Amino acid sequence: MKKRKCKRFTIPGTTLFFKKRKFFFFKTEYSNNYYPVLDLSKGGASFLCNQRIKPCSSIIVKIIIPGMENPLEIIATTRWIARNREESYRFQTGVSFNTYGKGRNQNSPQILKKLMHLEASFYKNYN
Repeated sequence: MKKRKCKRFTIPGTTLFFKKRKFFFFKTEYSNNYYPVLDLSKGGASFLCNQRIKPCSSIIVKIIIPGMENPLEIIATTRWIARNREESYRFQTGVSFNTYGKGRNQNSPQILKKLMHLEASFYKNYN
């Protein structure tokens, strides 16, 4: 049985910053470090990280894709975290993106369109 509904792809050189999502009037800053993105899809991403982010945490990721003028800011939830076997980063982290729409806590439909375009361009190179 396959768990993922979305096709995963990779874009060399893609990195991200993240920040914990706060509610009300509290503002948080993005992480000081950027982290390499392992793979990406319309539904989520996995990346390397030195900080342990608890599963089910609400975060915002800012994904920087080489060649794209503006980064993608996406509301996400951490789904899993695992120790990284390599020594460069301590953890691998997986996030799922919130749904797309115009409602509260949803990501912009424009982000979905951009991710669909990226999927069409890079999915064939992933497999």
